[in-house]
Amino acid sequence: MAETRVGKHTFVYNGERYFRDKAEDVLICSYGEKEDPLGSKASLNVTNHIQRDLLKGKVRYVTTVDIDWNRQTRVDVETDGGLKYFTLGASGTATFTYERARSADLKLAKFVIDEGPLRALLNNEASGARRFLAQEGRDGRVVSTVFVVVEGKIAESFAAAGTSTGAIEAEVTGAAKLELTAKHSGSTSGGATIVLEEKTTFAYLMHRVSKWNKDKTRIEELDIDAKGLN
Repeated sequence: MAETRVGKHTFVYNGERYFRDKAEDVLICSYGEKEDPLGSKASLNVTNHIQRDLLKGKVRYVTTVDIDWNRQTRVDVETDGGLKYFTLGASGTATFTYERARSADLKLAKFVIDEGPLRALLNNEASGARRFLAQEGRDGRVVSTVFVVVEGKIAESFAAAGTSTGAIEAEVTGAAKLELTAKHSGSTSGGATIVLEEKTTFAYLMHRVSKWNKDKTRIEELDIDAKGLN
């Protein structure tokens, strides 16, 4: 069984350690400077977010994670910046609290932009983010993975849609809002839509540029940056 552990600064799933500090500011494909790289509160200081419309067709649902919230502590679960979880209700979100996590059927859903599409995006479309990473140097990072909290029926809907890139439909609802809809017909709960915006990220993982071309105008290699790495 995959190791799963919620900590105040770290979320551990399947042996990988994800960042939780400043998650309320983070979106998939946010970029900025990694602060306190080796410390317990290592996090991303967000400079900006790659344009949402550039992410259409590139974000992929990976999996849903069950959490035994009763085995976690309040200090580990709740964050200082606040958090929202996704619901099937009219508002689409609700305030996430320790009590709510323990009483409701809440799960974590993982979304990624894979390394190949991310490199192509930075090289061919997101020139502002690429220039920032070139100027920032070794501390420049871009977010490639996010976990969000969802109701069980929403989790079921995305799981039924599948994990291929084409399994979810992406639309832009605002400057920093990416709407993801599960595309399927096999779930008893029907379709589901979530809007990735600030205060919806529970944990995240980043990539850094490990190799540039000679004049730093093109990224040749990216490396994963999980919690505890440089």
